[in-house]
Amino acid sequence: MNSRLIGIVILIVAIGGASAYFITKSDPVDTNSLSSEPISQNEKISLVINTINPPQSIDDLESAYKVASTSGAGRTNLYVYWGQIEPEKGNFDWRVTDIMMKLNEKYNFKTTLFFSVINADRLGPFPSWMGNQAIGETLEGETIRVLDSILSRYENIDYVIFAGDIDYHFQRASGSIPTYVEFFDDVYTEIKSKHPDVKIGNSMSLENVINKGMEPGGSFELTPKLEMGDFIALSYKPTDVVGDINRTPQEAIADLEKSLEIFPSHQLAFFEISWSTSDFVNGNQNDQAEFIKSSLNFFEENESDIEFFTVSRLFDKPKGSCVSQQIESVGGSGFSSNSFRLERVDEYVCNSGLIDTSENAKPAWTQFKSNIP
Repeated sequence: MNSRLIGIVILIVAIGGASAYFITKSDPVDTNSLSSEPISQNEKISLVINTINPPQSIDDLESAYKVASTSGAGRTNLYVYWGQIEPEKGNFDWRVTDIMMKLNEKYNFKTTLFFSVINADRLGPFPSWMGNQAIGETLEGETIRVLDSILSRYENIDYVIFAGDIDYHFQRASGSIPTYVEFFDDVYTEIKSKHPDVKIGNSMSLENVINKGMEPGGSFELTPKLEMGDFIALSYKPTDVVGDINRTPQEAIADLEKSLEIFPSHQLAFFEISWSTSDFVNGNQNDQAEFIKSSLNFFEENESDIEFFTVSRLFDKPKGSCVSQQIESVGGSGFSSNSFRLERVDEYVCNSGLIDTSENAKPAWTQFKSNIP
């Protein structure tokens, strides 16, 4: 499969948590059995809060927050896409983000903002009024303007990621890295001058870096060129290049440990780590539980080097709902078709929650709650 198709797939994985943020139709989440006792929260431990189905009302969405608030996590991700928040230039639609941020504050969750300027192998997605964009002065100015507007409105945001899985983008366009570094540095400088307490970074896919040998000394060394900002955020799935789980929990923890060697001079942040329980992609509940327990132990042992540690996600979702229907099908047999990879993405992501679609807690949910430092 070519890199463009794989990159598009990774885009969908990266935005998976955003499905909770659109108020449409949903089945309610039962929270009657939740304890009313206050829970101590660790703001460096993060959980992507989603609903099983798109929520019908704010109450449905808040039900997911009530469940998440019993875990001890003290942070979550806010996924913002430019075309949704600014459908017309200068006219912001804050309705959805206001709901999310009010819930974050009510349930004492600090917020990591993901704002998409690069997502895997594509730029954007951008609003239609922006037309085609390239990394440069025009996009730089617009990015500064919209990030300043978001951060001025929401004081609870203390981390910003505005380019996701950039290893996918630059693995086929490494010659444009100097242009992007200049772009990032200029946006960084302006935003830090206005919001000095906010930390800014990019994210990379740790499994892609390792699978493709992009680490220092690897066959396709790339990561030293991409070290910039206050921290480097990492997503992680224990998968091979086609999306099947091909690590044991112990091997996955070794990957997390290797990240400290790959980026010795930067603080790390784990933006989305997950383990699917779908047997279609070689997952199961016991391995997920073991990985969650061991990964939190890894965090505790290396906390001084880690800004935050995010588990993705709270709930499973129904099969077929975790890959955008807007992705164009590419025909053919075997790897010439994208259906093979997309099917695995859907199976992996839809079954990566800590609670299943029948609202039954998986063993990993108990491990998550029990092992937060």
